[in-house]
Amino acid sequence: MNSASKFPYKGHAVFPQVALQGNGQYAACFVIKAGYDGSGETRYVRELPTTEFASEDDAVAYILDFCAEWIDQNPL
Repeated sequence: MNSASKFPYKGHAVFPQVALQGNGQYAACFVIKAGYDGSGETRYVRELPTTEFASEDDAVAYILDFCAEWIDQNPL
């Protein structure tokens, strides 16, 4: 995944940080920042690979679902 990838959602930017682990699984890490361009404050960070998936697409789908729910529950 391109580290510059971002997905805007309701005044925030989600930056997926998907990484292939040694076990062949993809870690679903990410950062949520305020502002559609991500120029605002960092609102949430998941750095540890607490959730792993068989494919990069599955990891990104999980990240976007999780982040949308979190942003809906924690608006600016």
